[in-house]
Amino acid sequence: MTDDVTVGRRNVVKIAHLDEILRKVRAVVFDLDGTLTNSVPQIIGCTKHTFRELYLPEPSDVAIMKTIGLELEEGLTSLLPEDKKGDGAYVTRLYREISVGHREYSEDRLFPGIENLLIKLRTHGYLIGYASGRSVMGIKRTLSQTYLGKYCDALCGGSECPSKPCPVMMEIIGSRLQVKCSEILGVGDSGLDILMYEKSGSYSLGVQSGVYSGDALERLNPHFILPYAKDLANYL
Repeated sequence: MTDDVTVGRRNVVKIAHLDEILRKVRAVVFDLDGTLTNSVPQIIGCTKHTFRELYLPEPSDVAIMKTIGLELEEGLTSLLPEDKKGDGAYVTRLYREISVGHREYSEDRLFPGIENLLIKLRTHGYLIGYASGRSVMGIKRTLSQTYLGKYCDALCGGSECPSKPCPVMMEIIGSRLQVKCSEILGVGDSGLDILMYEKSGSYSLGVQSGVYSGDALERLNPHFILPYAKDLANYL
């Protein structure tokens, strides 16, 4: 069995009892990168650009993808050679400078159909939150530059709590939404997301638009699997 989580089918559907669970939950909490925003190629490109600037060996696409969801400095540090681990803070500052300075890395690109999903969630009375390994500043920038900000009841970023899959992020956002974690459906594209939802006692929906293939998600056994986050609208 390959350990490349990106390899495999991207059309897996697992929806048994989804309608039942949707009647129980009060909030839907989304990851951003690879779930709502088509930013995985941008993250890979910006990371490789940063490493080239420093004359460091470029990490592979798969290695970079496995860090998506972690707090940025933690993820970048994990990609550095052993003798450069102490440079994580500097590498992170350079990454942010490169990202801001190059539109191809910083422009927000939402997957099609996301606003329709958010409108339907609002119409059906669900609270909406965002839980991302990005910094709070980075999340707020995306919310202000896209329509996501119109559909936000709470957020939590990697700059204010331990990285995924630690459940603290979900506990914080549950508190801000004033709901129990057991009343939340978490939607994400990576193993870090699914494990965080599981550890917090939330329901989990894995989507195949970002880091993990459907086959890789199946091995983690989330409650539900769909190709894209937008597909959830079909079950509301």
